[in-house]
Amino acid sequence: MKRNQTRRPTIGLSQMVPGAIVSDAIYRVDEAKARMGWRDAAFRSACRAGLKTYRVGKRVYVAGCDLAAFVTSEGGQS
Repeated sequence: MKRNQTRRPTIGLSQMVPGAIVSDAIYRVDEAKARMGWRDAAFRSACRAGLKTYRVGKRVYVAGCDLAAFVTSEGGQS
């Protein structure tokens, strides 16, 4: 049986349009990365550049307003 390496799980993700960021929403890291089109390295780079994350227990979240502020600020520019 051949494994499909390109398939990614989407169970539990919001039913909203992929890529849409709502400023008053809270996103899990995997959902934020999917909506922004980021991979792990891009997310880590954004965190080093100043993207604010919130840890609750072992889970990490990102606020939509923080994502928008990061992308529109100097920290989000290459």
